[in-house]
Amino acid sequence: MSQLNITSYKAIWLPVLTLIVISLLMASDAYAEDVTLPYKGLTLNANLELAPDTELQDGLVVIVHGVMGHNKMEIIKTTQRALLENGQSSLAINLSLGLDNRRGFYDCDVPHRHSHEDAVNELSAWVGWLRQRKIRQITLLAHSQGANEVMVYAVENKIPEVTRLIFLAPFTVDDSKELLEARYGSDLDLVLGHAMDTIKSGHGDDFMDNTDFQICPKTRVTARTFVSYYGEGSRFRDFPSYLSRITIPTLITTGTHDERQPQIAQHLQPYVDGQLIQLQVIQGADHFFRDFNIDEAIEQAVKFIRETS
Repeated sequence: MSQLNITSYKAIWLPVLTLIVISLLMASDAYAEDVTLPYKGLTLNANLELAPDTELQDGLVVIVHGVMGHNKMEIIKTTQRALLENGQSSLAINLSLGLDNRRGFYDCDVPHRHSHEDAVNELSAWVGWLRQRKIRQITLLAHSQGANEVMVYAVENKIPEVTRLIFLAPFTVDDSKELLEARYGSDLDLVLGHAMDTIKSGHGDDFMDNTDFQICPKTRVTARTFVSYYGEGSRFRDFPSYLSRITIPTLITTGTHDERQPQIAQHLQPYVDGQLIQLQVIQGADHFFRDFNIDEAIEQAVKFIRETS
C-alpha cells in the first residue's frame, strides 16, 4: 500500500474509530439493572437505567406501558434508549397484571384477574420505593391506556416528588364498546350486564368463560376484571375531564396517524393552554410512534423536562 493510500485510509477511519471509542466510554458510564419489589405476595420487576454522572436521588422518568403490554416492548425499550441518549435516567416498570414476576406480553391462555386499580396501586408502590431512596423529582411518562392509569394516579394522589407528566397517545374517547364489537362481534352490553349481576350476587371473583376481552378472544376473565375495564362511568376512560384537575406541568404527545385514537388533538385542544398543559403533534406518527417518531417524541419530552425543572 502506498504512503498516499495509507494516509487516505487513516484520514477516513481514524475519526470513525475515535467516535466508536468515545461512544463505548460513554456507555460504560451508564448503569442498567433489573430491579424487583415485593408487593402483596407478588414480585414486581422494572428496568432501571441511570445516565452517566447521575444518581438515583437526582431524579428520573418512571415509564408505564399500556394495557396487556410490558416494559421491554418496542416503544418502551426505545423510549428508555432515547432518554439515556439525552442524559435522562429512567425506570420502566412492568405491571404484574396479577402474575408473579411477569415478563413479556400477557398470555391470553392465562385467566385474567387484574384491574386498572391494580395498576394504580403498583405504580404507587414503585413511587414509594423511590421516595424511600430520597429521590428529589419524578417524571411520570406513560403510553396508551397506561396514560389513563397514570392520570388517575397523579390527580388523586398529590405526591410532592412527582413534578411533571408526559403522556404518549392517551385514550381520550371511550370507544371500548365499538372496539369490542368490531373486533369480535361481541355484545358488550349483554356481557357487561352479566358481569355486573355476578358482582352484585357476591361472586365478582368468579371466572366468566369464553369471554372476549381486550386483545384476547374467548378467554377466562373474572367479572370484577371485566367491569374494571368496560364498566360504565369508569374514571380510567375519562382522560379529558381529569386534565382540568391537573396542577403540575403536563405534556401530551400524539401522532397524525394514530389508528386507535385519531382525534386526540381535537379532543384535548380545549384543555391545552400551552403552559401548564402542552400538546405536541408529530406528523406521520402512529399509536406506537414507530420508526424515528419515538425519537422525536422523546427529544421534545426531554426539552419539556429541562424547561420545567
